[in-house]
Amino acid sequence: MAVPAFCNSCLCEPRNPAPRFCLTNCGHVLCEVCLKKGKKDECLICRSACRTLVLSKEVSPDIQSLFMRIDTLIKKYSKEISQVSEFQERHRKQFIAYHKQKV
Repeated sequence: MAVPAFCNSCLCEPRNPAPRFCLTNCGHVLCEVCLKKGKKDECLICRSACRTLVLSKEVSPDIQSLFMRIDTLIKKYSKEISQVSEFQERHRKQFIAYHKQKV
């Protein structure tokens, strides 16, 4: 994870060995020590009902992207965005050409 992660409760940072970090579905990051301090299925920060996901290299790319630097994300997705943009532009031109011919 390129962007520094820290526990939203005690402000500790990941280190070896442990503590492991978890991401809540309400968007908070908690170390396992603080996670154990809270109530089960309740966020220690906002007190809303929540589920947690252990942060590791095995989490989905969508979750990993939350911790990537913005410039890295831009490079990663710029090619894909360009392809989509070009496709949509060609599609729009075909649509306009069809309607111009029809009129």
